[in-house]
Amino acid sequence: MNTKQVKDSVRNAVLAGLGVVSIAQKEAAKVYGNVSKEANKFYGTLLKEGQSLEKKSKKSVNELTSKAEGKFNNIKQLATSKFSKIENVFENKVETALTKLDIPTAEDLNGLTKRVDTLIKEIKKIEKKAA
Repeated sequence: MNTKQVKDSVRNAVLAGLGVVSIAQKEAAKVYGNVSKEANKFYGTLLKEGQSLEKKSKKSVNELTSKAEGKFNNIKQLATSKFSKIENVFENKVETALTKLDIPTAEDLNGLTKRVDTLIKEIKKIEKKAA
C-alpha cells in the first residue's frame, strides 16, 4: 500500500463517519419532522470534531509519509551502492577467469579485426600490381 492509498484510506474513514452523522441527521428529520436546535447544535459539533480529526489525521499521515520516504530513499541509496559493488566484483571475477582461460577480450578482437582489414588491403594492392 503506497502513501497515497494510506492518506486516501484515512480520509475516506473520516468522511464515512461524517456521512453516517449526516444520514442519521436526515433520517431523524424524517422521523421527527423538524430537527431541534439541540440536534443541529450536536450535528455542528460532530462536524467540527470530524474536521478537526481529519486535519490531525492528515498531519499524522504526512509526518509518517515523510519519515517513510526518507527511510526508503536511504535504503534505496544503500541498495544501489551495494549493487554497484557487487557488479564490480562480478565483472572483475569474470575478467580474471577469462584472462586465465586465455579468452580474447572485445578489445583484442577489435585489434585483430583491424589487422585483418589492413592485411586484406595490402593483399589487394599486391594483386593489382601483379596483374
